[in-house]
Amino acid sequence: MTNTLDELAENFDAFLVDQFGVLIDGSGAYAYAPKALKRLKTYGKPIYILSNSGKRAEQNIQRLLSYGFDRRSFDGVITSGEVAFWDIQNHVKDRGSAQLKVFLLSRDNDLSAIEGAACERVITPQEAELIIIAGSEAEKRTMDEYRTLLGDAAARGVPALCTNPDLKMLTSLGQRFGAGAIAMEYQAMGGRVRWYGKPHSAIYEFALQRLGNISNDKVICFGDSPEHDLRGAHGVGCKGALVRTGLSETFDSSSHHTTQASSDQPDFIIDRFCFAGV
Repeated sequence: MTNTLDELAENFDAFLVDQFGVLIDGSGAYAYAPKALKRLKTYGKPIYILSNSGKRAEQNIQRLLSYGFDRRSFDGVITSGEVAFWDIQNHVKDRGSAQLKVFLLSRDNDLSAIEGAACERVITPQEAELIIIAGSEAEKRTMDEYRTLLGDAAARGVPALCTNPDLKMLTSLGQRFGAGAIAMEYQAMGGRVRWYGKPHSAIYEFALQRLGNISNDKVICFGDSPEHDLRGAHGVGCKGALVRTGLSETFDSSSHHTTQASSDQPDFIIDRFCFAGV
């Protein structure tokens, strides 16, 4: 059964909304999404954008504004990159004056994962004491190239942080492998990975603290990935609404029910993140 955003807006007290695949794709905003988010805010309930972006929150806010979203239509943006940044800060402080040598994989030469942290960015993984996997450039590099790049560090046991666990991503060229897939390969080569973002609990705990006294079962999470958005929501006792856009554009509820774990099953399904009549 397909639900509507109208009924879900009425029946829940807070909203955690995925970014890629629900509000935007690899090219820009879905035409209906800025208007829908603005209308949802008129219900007077908190709305946070919850994203597996390896970039910090402010970079994601600026991207949404550039795509036509109204800053007043959401309370904030929480990214896996933001949560990881503060963990990195604490790790760096524990070292005292010795700077941590970090090799960073990101998109668009984004340095926000380490900007402001007392660490030294190195040019090759061979020099690194820590690998940060914040983004994939799968449009430019193959997975074999990433294996070659990171193989030595994995063999030496250099720890890695994955600040964007998405296995797939939406790009202007279509779906490509995400940073999470690179981190999975790093693990397969013997490397140790610490994960941030959906479905892991830390990003949800970070978000739920900002919602105050709202019961977790009155919080609904919108997303296009059963493995990330639904599994993560259910792991902290929230409800999950699958949006049939982005990665789930061809979602078939009948086959999904028989092949996927119960934690990945949607509580609700909507065709797209918009209100009736739009």
